Formats: sequence, C-alpha cells, structure tokens
Amino acid sequence: MNEIHFYDKNRKVVMSLYDFSLNNGNEPTIKFSVDISYLFYKAFHIIEDYKIYFESFLKELNLLYENKRMIAQFIPIERQLEIYFKQVEFGHIDVCIKLNNFYIDYTMYQSALIINYNIDQSFLPELIGEISTVLKFANT
Repeated sequence: MNEIHFYDKNRKVVMSLYDFSLNNGNEPTIKFSVDISYLFYKAFHIIEDYKIYFESFLKELNLLYENKRMIAQFIPIERQLEIYFKQVEFGHIDVCIKLNNFYIDYTMYQSALIINYNIDQSFLPELIGEISTVLKFANT
C-alpha cells in the first residue's frame, strides 16, 4: 500500500505513515508504521488500531477542506497517535501531532512527543488523496 505524508508549511515531511496491513476480522484493523522527523526530534512507532478511525478522519478532513467543519481529528481508541487539524483563519490550519508511548508494569508510565505547526488549506487535497488511496487498497 501507499504512504501518507504530513507536511509543514515549507513542504518538509513532518510525519509519514507507511507499511499498512489490514486485518479483516469482525472489526477490521490497520497496522502501520509511523515515522516523525521535525527539527531535531525523531520518533518511530508501529501502531495497530481500527480502520474506522481512518475513515472518520478522512470524512472530517473533507469537511474541513470544504469549510463545513473547524476541526478534523484522528484519535484512535489506543491513543498511540493523535492528530488534530484546527482551522484558524483565512485557510490557515494549526496541526498538532501527538505520539504516545504507554508502559504498564505495577504502575503506568507514559511519554509523549508533541509537535505543533501550521499549514494552509492547499495541503489538504493531497493528504485526503493519500488517505483515500490507503483505504481503497484496504478495501480490496
């Protein structure tokens, strides 16, 4: 399957989602790799969560692009990766990416990498297209 790229306003890749694989159980899940590189921060993680979260995010991004919604968010149940797009003004969008890591022993430990940046609305059609392509291949 293809990759999904998240760019900053200078068209540098901030995050890539790739190596998608689908598990067609009762509740279809998608397993994928996350690679984040922003300024001097780098992170990698493998995530598996329900396909429905990608579908909802795609719908919200389309509505955001059409100015019918102010926020689009990807918040799967495990919350290993959270993505927020918030329309600010005049086609400018604030983006927040949060990569979480949880470790549970006798107590729960959590670490998070949070990246905030902004883009303009012109970046959305390509992102919407890449997510649509990944979901199309997941449906075949």
